[in-house]
Amino acid sequence: MKKILSIGGSDTSGGGGIEADIKTFERYDEFNVVAIENIVTMNPNNWQVAQYPMPTEIFSAQLQTTLSIALAGIKVGMISDINNFNILIDYLETANFGWLLVDPVMATKLTIDHDKTIDLTTYKNKLLSKADIVTPNVLEAALLTDVQSINNVSEMKEAAKKIYDYGVKNVVIKSGNRFADGLATDLLYDGTNFELFQNEIIKTDYNHGAGCTFSAAILANMVKNNAISASVKEAKEFTFQAVANAIQLNQFVGHVWQGDNHYETT
Repeated sequence: MKKILSIGGSDTSGGGGIEADIKTFERYDEFNVVAIENIVTMNPNNWQVAQYPMPTEIFSAQLQTTLSIALAGIKVGMISDINNFNILIDYLETANFGWLLVDPVMATKLTIDHDKTIDLTTYKNKLLSKADIVTPNVLEAALLTDVQSINNVSEMKEAAKKIYDYGVKNVVIKSGNRFADGLATDLLYDGTNFELFQNEIIKTDYNHGAGCTFSAAILANMVKNNAISASVKEAKEFTFQAVANAIQLNQFVGHVWQGDNHYETT
């Protein structure tokens, strides 16, 4: 059993962020340790989302806790505060870990103090350049490459090449249900080759946590020494099943289900 560190946001509703990571890693029989950088809450009357960054001393103490652990991988999700971001970068210089996956959670409906957010140049130069694999959705990939939108596979490929040039070793861009062709398309680029992973879109509003689950499943496969391409393929099938078995949480949202759904992970 390998040990994987999740760094990012804690979702009070239990659907995304670190909660999705914990559920996913456990389904792959890997042990998850965490460092919570922010907490996300929701208004019970209208589901308006708010975010509360973790005080720097607490975030730092969480990271320090993990220094005695040999980590097979680290997943970095949402980082909301520039001071915490700098602490994270220093930590990555000293920690003992294998793979680094960055899921650049940027395109969200959060109420954020923009005075504390990280500018994209700093984010790309200090964090993305360290990553073995980066997993933006098409909205996040557009932000990272300074284009208005990404609407098809050709534009995904152009964005992937730009992101790779930031120093990333592998890029996976996720279309989700945002393309008009009825397909959920994920694109893997390793600096030389492009590979597409596609399946039919499941028509449901209950898909919260799908992106976090997909990224966590990729890393769970990578720490098992599976090839990158095989890891993405397996993670896509796992996420497809999680969406197919999603549950309604309340009148506002439904979450993907990573639990027992008769799908055997590899």
